[in-house]
Amino acid sequence: MCLILTIVFLVLAVQAFMASDWSFFALYSAIALFFVWLLQNNIKAILIHKGRCSPADCTFANLFKRSKKQPDDQKLGDQ
Repeated sequence: MCLILTIVFLVLAVQAFMASDWSFFALYSAIALFFVWLLQNNIKAILIHKGRCSPADCTFANLFKRSKKQPDDQKLGDQ
């Protein structure tokens, strides 16, 4: 949802820029930056939850890292 709203407000900001409507350009740009910030926080929270990075060291490059396979506690048939 944040991605869609970011794109919508970026398009509105570009349209306001093209029309030289500086007050709406500033408003739409600020709202778009807010949604970019929310999107970045959501991605960081997901990466921390999946174990791809630690809370202290989480970068954009961690998005493309493979997560380590978790060992199975029990094999099928071993009960």
